[in-house]
Amino acid sequence: MKILSEKTGKEYASVDECIAAEKEYDEAVAAKKATEEKALAERKAAQEKQIAERKEAAKVVEEKRQALLAAHKDYLEELQKFCDKYGAYHITLKNGDKSLFELFDDFFNFNHFWI
Repeated sequence: MKILSEKTGKEYASVDECIAAEKEYDEAVAAKKATEEKALAERKAAQEKQIAERKEAAKVVEEKRQALLAAHKDYLEELQKFCDKYGAYHITLKNGDKSLFELFDDFFNFNHFWI
């Protein structure tokens, strides 16, 4: 009499042989599942690490941006004071000093010009 295992899909000569084969099959499935879970956990940990690194880098960039905005505000205030006292402030552009857009930023942000 042959015994057919529903788990493995094979025929076995005895019940003991079938039970041993099903046990090996269950162990192999459990090992494969554990390996997949471990790989998933590692990918998730790497992803979380990348997210944390990105957040930290974004925080540093935002701090630098805020410092730049504060420095630019101070610059414009000092420029305004200088122009109120002396009438004008002249800038000589050298190669690579400022882009044309940055020059216009100063030009349009300078309140004394429009008064």
